[in-house]
Amino acid sequence: MSDASSGKGGTSGTGGEPSRLRRALVTPELVSGIVLVSVVVAVADESDGVFDVFSITLLSLLVFWFTEVFAHTVAAQRRRPEGQAVALGASVRSALHHSRGFLFAGVLPLVFLLIGLFGLHDGIVAYWVALWAGVATLGVVGWIAFGGQGIRWYGRVGGALATAALGVLAVLLKVLVH
Repeated sequence: MSDASSGKGGTSGTGGEPSRLRRALVTPELVSGIVLVSVVVAVADESDGVFDVFSITLLSLLVFWFTEVFAHTVAAQRRRPEGQAVALGASVRSALHHSRGFLFAGVLPLVFLLIGLFGLHDGIVAYWVALWAGVATLGVVGWIAFGGQGIRWYGRVGGALATAALGVLAVLLKVLVH
């Protein structure tokens, strides 16, 4: 019986749309990237201005993304049988594919900071919206991750809340640091 007919939401593991979305979207790099961006935004000093928060967030994200690509490329070599030539191009392509979640993680918060940078709303509003956007995005990722066959609605809600709690930790860090 599929989840749609059982009333539990989502689809079974037969390759339906939610299952495909879950496999494509829910990655450790996305979750880690969202938390990283949230922490960077949280510890940045908003009194220095939105441009500084935007720049620090973007540069930090790029450094961690590059590190992730490099780490995946290096780690790919451990799976290479002894005596086999290094396939650097294939390793880099695979690493770029696996680490894209880091880049996706920064899109929403950086867009909100850009909106504040160009004066479409107050910079402090942009700062807090960027911070809470991470919490909301983590909640959505958790909702998607915990959907599927055999998952009851309260398990899915619990998974979404637990995932969002990682972002709330960044907000609490903001409160403690500043």
